[in-house]
Amino acid sequence: MQREEIMLPHGPGFERVPIHRIQYIESDKRLCKVVTATRSYTLYASIRGFEKLLSGSQFLRIHKRYIISMDYVQYIGKAEIKMEGRAFPVSRKAMVAMQAMFLQIRTKPHI
Repeated sequence: MQREEIMLPHGPGFERVPIHRIQYIESDKRLCKVVTATRSYTLYASIRGFEKLLSGSQFLRIHKRYIISMDYVQYIGKAEIKMEGRAFPVSRKAMVAMQAMFLQIRTKPHI
């Protein structure tokens, strides 16, 4: 079963963050930045751990440094995507998976 929220460090404690609010995760070695529309959270973690945690949902690892939420993608180019005014590189392998995921999302019936 997919988790609906995760606990992320904020100040001296932790904050409950709904998964659907996460726009992307950026990794710089062992330091990950989880970004929402209102705040970013920086923590020591592996991007592979986030990839496993968020698998089977709208999230996709598009590069060795990035996991994005397809819900926030505004533009898909040949080797990049754009979301919230920022461009992200997309590996060739991830581009195939992303296009398939995009088509799957687009063909789901809306309720």
